Amino acid sequence: MADGLPSNIVFDIFEDSRGLVWLATDAGLFEFIGEEIKFRKELSRLQGERINSICEDEKGNLWFSAQGVGLCKFDGKKLSIFQLDSVAEESGIACLVKNAASDHLILGSSEGVFVYKEQNSKLKHVGNLWKKPVFKIRQFQNKLVANSASQKENVEFEMESGKVREYHTEPNLPVVEIGYQNNSIELKNLLESGKPFTLNTKTKKKLVCDVIEAEGNETQDFYLLRYFEKEIQKQKLIRLCGDLLSDLSAEKMLDEYVIHSIFLRKGYDDLWIGTHNHGLIQLQNSKFTYLDSDLLGFKNTLLQDLICDCRGNIIVASKNEISILKNSQVQHRLLVKDFCSLASREFKCPKDFSIYKLGTDKHELVWISTNRGFYTFSTNSCQLKYIGITPAENFVFTEDDDLLCFWQNQFKFYSKSGWDSQKPILKFPKSAGIGVSKMVAKNSSIWISTRQKGIIQFKNNEFRIFNRKNSNIHNVLNDILVLPDSTIIAGGNNGLIYKMKSKSNSLVVIDSITDLDGLVGTSIQGIQYLKDGSLWCGTNLGVHRFEYNSWLKNSNLKFKFWNSKDGYLDQTGEQSVIDKNQDIWLKTKNKLLKIETNTGKRKHFEDKISLTSIRIHGEDWMPDSSQADEWTNSPISPIELNYDENDLAFTFGIDFCQNISNVRFRYLLDGFDEKWSNWSPSSDAVFSHLPSGNYTLKVEGKHLSEGVIIPFSFDIIVKTPWWKMWWFIILLSLIFGGLVYVAMWGYTYFIRKREKTRIKQLNRVIGLKMKSLQNQLDPHFIFNSLNSIQSYILEEQKESALEYLSDFSNVLRKKIESANKDFISLSDEIDYLQLYLKLEQMRFSNKFSYKISVNTAINPFKSKLPPMLIQPFLENAIRYGFAASETKGNLDVNFEIEQDGYLKCIIKDNGVGRKKAKDLHEDSNIKVHHKTMIITQDRIKLLNKVLNNGRVYEYFIEDLTDEKGFPSGTKVVIGFPKQ
Repeated sequence: MADGLPSNIVFDIFEDSRGLVWLATDAGLFEFIGEEIKFRKELSRLQGERINSICEDEKGNLWFSAQGVGLCKFDGKKLSIFQLDSVAEESGIACLVKNAASDHLILGSSEGVFVYKEQNSKLKHVGNLWKKPVFKIRQFQNKLVANSASQKENVEFEMESGKVREYHTEPNLPVVEIGYQNNSIELKNLLESGKPFTLNTKTKKKLVCDVIEAEGNETQDFYLLRYFEKEIQKQKLIRLCGDLLSDLSAEKMLDEYVIHSIFLRKGYDDLWIGTHNHGLIQLQNSKFTYLDSDLLGFKNTLLQDLICDCRGNIIVASKNEISILKNSQVQHRLLVKDFCSLASREFKCPKDFSIYKLGTDKHELVWISTNRGFYTFSTNSCQLKYIGITPAENFVFTEDDDLLCFWQNQFKFYSKSGWDSQKPILKFPKSAGIGVSKMVAKNSSIWISTRQKGIIQFKNNEFRIFNRKNSNIHNVLNDILVLPDSTIIAGGNNGLIYKMKSKSNSLVVIDSITDLDGLVGTSIQGIQYLKDGSLWCGTNLGVHRFEYNSWLKNSNLKFKFWNSKDGYLDQTGEQSVIDKNQDIWLKTKNKLLKIETNTGKRKHFEDKISLTSIRIHGEDWMPDSSQADEWTNSPISPIELNYDENDLAFTFGIDFCQNISNVRFRYLLDGFDEKWSNWSPSSDAVFSHLPSGNYTLKVEGKHLSEGVIIPFSFDIIVKTPWWKMWWFIILLSLIFGGLVYVAMWGYTYFIRKREKTRIKQLNRVIGLKMKSLQNQLDPHFIFNSLNSIQSYILEEQKESALEYLSDFSNVLRKKIESANKDFISLSDEIDYLQLYLKLEQMRFSNKFSYKISVNTAINPFKSKLPPMLIQPFLENAIRYGFAASETKGNLDVNFEIEQDGYLKCIIKDNGVGRKKAKDLHEDSNIKVHHKTMIITQDRIKLLNKVLNNGRVYEYFIEDLTDEKGFPSGTKVVIGFPKQ
């Protein structure tokens, strides 16, 4: 229960046709998914009830017996409880199975065995004469075997014929021995039948047993036996593997456990045991086998080293003793006293005696380095000899069979007879504290991995050191290996496995394995290369197996990985060796580990990926029954989502996965993603703002310990919003087309109307211009001008007459030319005004003077203004301002410009003012002139409507006064927008 199990009492474990595993407990019925327990809300009615047994019918429905409740059926959606009209319900259903020959249920109770037919909800007693309490029922071939509660009477039923055969415990029962069997097929038939037998254990006990449950696969069979001691029922678990029958209860210390059920999942080798008060027990069939130091004969000591000799013996050294193993059994031991009896008496033995390293020479003689020199041991004669030479923490034999020894920060060569070699010595200062992790002799070179200086090579009578400074490798290295192709493999504590080549006097890293390639862990130990081309190594988190041929640049490295949940429980492994079967033996601190490297199929089925949950906008979402299987929740049709349900998170799992930490996933959303995601331990696939469309979510998972990729996929449809549907787009297009048509028609109508108005206004402007022209060419002006010319002629002022006549003709010409133009230049307007003022000055006998000035910022040739707008104001000043004035008149015309190009014409006169002029000229002439001003005002209004560009045409008239307040003239300001 501490691991999440709802109860520590498990009565039955059952796997249905969908691969779902169910637990019958005294707290209800639960789904077991490997590492977790899943409770279905549809079964809440049975929570807290005792479930005795589970089976499945042909339709996939689950049937189970609930004590005090009755017979129950679950179809994945609904729980049904059946009322049975028999004593079987009152006494409780102890067990039930599905009859293989029909769709009937077989029920076992205290009143015997019953057949239940769902069609008519009727119970039929099987074997009317046999009404004993039933403990278990199981299938055997085409028969049913019922174990009675007392063991004295087991029965075998043939359902079709109705025959019943009883088995009794007789004095001469068949005898079964633990160990190797002469006829395993005959033994298997006996165990699977309901016949009692006598089991002889290794402890010489003779137990009368019968089989109450059996589980098996292609490689092994498990049997749960029942026996009685002093009328107390007990169980024993045995395994038949080939010809070997073993007592698992004794091996796994299960004799004191009450076992209710055993379960072997299809395709798995691991056995699950349902117990009373101890929950579920898993007997893991692991590739890792541990031998404690106690089993090796070493008492509370650390292991120092191990080797494998040519005969396949595993030789293990502790601090001061050695054990020789064969077939995992200790065959011979070298005790500390054996070493002390051969060594010099100058040191205290065994207190000061330490073994450091083991090795073999060309003659397969085992060499043992100690703090007191070398020993040799022959595995053929079991003879131990003391050689001496030198103490050595580590050593290796060269190709010429010399010794390279490491002792107290010094590498030195010796002959096997003890003579110093002439080869060079490599010595480090005492303060360096050099630690040698491994020494390898290969291809006329010696390679040494150290924990401070990187790699040391001895070649051509010279030592070379390669490390971070010159070879880009870590200074701390735990292991080194030279492959048959001379490639050098090394690893340290930085999470890298180096692949290197020796070139001339350098060491070149050509590639490396990191966590991006799948390496789990940082501390690399025990590197080995096997004949099958696999590269093995251990880390602080598990064991790796790499396919060396797949270790190429820009390629996917194929590998497998095992961690603690796969049986690799002690990650302190260091040195390793390969035995004659190509299995790896690894030395940990106080254990010896054997790794079975045979990677043949350990499972006989294909794993399946399951969709465990869907979240939309962070909220759990359940597909309906038409989209997902009601049992497994796996999609059976495309998952359809609304357009706004596009923030998705999918969580995946592997069915009955017992080591989810050793699983990796990757995914690709076809139609959205361009490439697969990286392999990750995360089982979530998250998508945000997914556009509408049809997608296929492809998922791949793999157990790192298996290396097999498991595919999974399903379709997703994100519905298109209604405003993106074809019918809406067509409707919108029609509406838009209609609106465009109406808008174009309205716009055309508006344009036509505006143009019509504009033309009308332009016609009015032209008419007003013509009227202005007519008014400016009124008969009085023409009469006065002609009269002035006549006067000059009569007075014989010929030149003045000619000049006046010329100016008069120019004024008429310019007026007529301007009448056909909308705008003229300021220069032309000034020319016209000067001619007009000159005529008026001559006509009024120089009664006034005038001056026209233009601001230097104004370009008179580029500035434009409408014609015939200024002249009426000048005429007004001359005719009504100066005519009644007793003093000579002054008329100033100034042109100014503002920053935005707005042109101003400022007219000043010193006439009598507007009020006095009105009083003095109450005749038709002023009425005509008044009409001219009205026309001018109308022209300005029309110009503002037709030609307005932001600023407007306007004029202001200001009456000027002197210091005493008497009228002193008039000021007119006329504004012209920039054109």
